[in-house]
Amino acid sequence: MPRNSAPFQPTSNRPPAVTIEIRAARVDEAAALTSLAFASKAHWGYAGEVLSGWRKDLEISAAGIAAKPTFVAMLDGTIAGCYALSPADAVWKLDYLWVHPQHMGRGVGRALMAHAAAIAARGGASSIAIDADPNAEAFYLACGAARKSVLPAPISGEPDRVRPQLTLAIADDDASADAHA
Repeated sequence: MPRNSAPFQPTSNRPPAVTIEIRAARVDEAAALTSLAFASKAHWGYAGEVLSGWRKDLEISAAGIAAKPTFVAMLDGTIAGCYALSPADAVWKLDYLWVHPQHMGRGVGRALMAHAAAIAARGGASSIAIDADPNAEAFYLACGAARKSVLPAPISGEPDRVRPQLTLAIADDDASADAHA
C-alpha cells in the first residue's frame, strides 16, 4: 500500500471536540436544574439519606435564577451543566456549578468556570470564592483555583469530611473573554 493511502490511526483517546453553548438560564428551567444538581451530587456516591438532607441546598429555584447571574451549558441539545454567581464587590461567590454525570469529562465544567470568570470580571470582581465539595476540589484546582482553608462538613460514615474553601483569581483578560452573556 502506498504511504499516502495508509489507514487513519488515531493518536489520542480523547473524544471528538464538542460545541458547548452557554446561555442565561430561564426561570422555567428551575426543576430541570434541580434534577441536574441532584444527579451531579449523587454521582459521588453519597447515600440517599445524605442527599435528602441536602435537599434545600440542592434546590434551584425560579426566584434564585431571576435574582442572580445563572447560566446553563447546552450540549447536544440538552442542558449539560449550570452555575450561579452571587455578585459582590471584589470577591464574587460561586453558588454552585453542576455538570450532569453523562456529560462529565467533555469540557462542560471548564467551559462553565471560564464563563463564570468572564462574567465576574465584567462585574468588577478580582476573584471568585468557591465552597467546594471534596470530590470537586481537584477540578477547581485544575481550573486555577487555590485552597485557602477548609470547613468541617462531617456526614454519616465520614466524620472527618471537610469542604475545601477555594479562591479563583480572575485574570485581567477574563473580562474580555467571550462569555456569550
